[in-house]
Amino acid sequence: MKKTIHTVANIYLVIAFLCLLALISVLTVEIISRYFLSSSIIWSQEFFSILICWITFLGFGKLVVDREDISITFLVDKLDPVKRKIVNVANAFLLMMTSGVMLVYSINLTINHLNKKTIIMKAPTSWFYAPLVLLLALVVLTSLHHIMLTLKTGKLQEGE
Repeated sequence: MKKTIHTVANIYLVIAFLCLLALISVLTVEIISRYFLSSSIIWSQEFFSILICWITFLGFGKLVVDREDISITFLVDKLDPVKRKIVNVANAFLLMMTSGVMLVYSINLTINHLNKKTIIMKAPTSWFYAPLVLLLALVVLTSLHHIMLTLKTGKLQEGE
C-alpha cells in the first residue's frame, strides 16, 4: 500500500509540475503578446485559475504523503508510547473521516459542474474541482495507511 500511495503522489507531483510549466509558458506568451502586439490572450485568466487549482491541490498531495505538512508535535512527543499511539490513530482517523466526508461532497460538486462551462474558454467548471477530489482520495488512503502502520508498529516514522 505504501508503494502505491507514493507512486500516486509522485504522479500528482509530475502533473502539478507540468501544470506549472504550462502556467509559466502561457504567462510568458501572454506578457510578450501584450507588450509587443498590444493584444491579450482572452482565455488566459480562466486557464491560469484552473492551473493554480491543479498545482495547489496535487502538489499538496505529495506533501501529505511525505508527511511534510505542518504539524505541532511537542505535546504528543511528551506522551508515553501507548498514549502516543492512541493519539496518532485518533488523529489519522479524524483526518480520514473528515477527508472522506469532504471527498463525497467534492465528488458531488464535480459531477454537478460537468455540464457547466466557463464563460470564455467554455471548459467544464468541474476542472476546478477535480484536483480536490484527487487530493482528498489520496488523503483518505494515506490516513488509512497511517492508521494501519501505527497499529502495527506503534509509531509513524517521518516520511512514511
